[in-house]
Amino acid sequence: MKFEINFEYMPEYVLIQTEGEASARGFDELLTKLVDSPEWVTGTDQIVDHRKLFGGHLTPNDVFKIKNIVKNHSKKLGNGCAAFVVRGDFEHGKVRMYELIGGVSFHFKVRICYSIHKAVEWLKQEKKFSREASGNHIKPINLAHS
Repeated sequence: MKFEINFEYMPEYVLIQTEGEASARGFDELLTKLVDSPEWVTGTDQIVDHRKLFGGHLTPNDVFKIKNIVKNHSKKLGNGCAAFVVRGDFEHGKVRMYELIGGVSFHFKVRICYSIHKAVEWLKQEKKFSREASGNHIKPINLAHS
């Protein structure tokens, strides 16, 4: 499993892009790199682009393992919002499985989207009042890569 972590949109959110075959080990490596990065701030919102990730082989037990990996990193992750971007209904179902077995308990709010644009818009809505109060606004993503 390959991944790229983009801190360019901090402090509003971190963009994480995954690809290849999903694995518990890959998620552990991703989260370790994320939370151990000097750029990471606990509680930062995340947009996780899984459109190039293949997880058809993941069993409910594998998803449970991934949930436990997130739990192990939860203190450093904080409770920011997480928007998961998927390519279709099958992948949507895998993320819903993650939510249903308790994954949502590690994020302030979770949303499943089919485009990065929708994920950014959702974060804008979720943070609208707090961002306006502080004078900060979410920076748009360059959609040429989406």
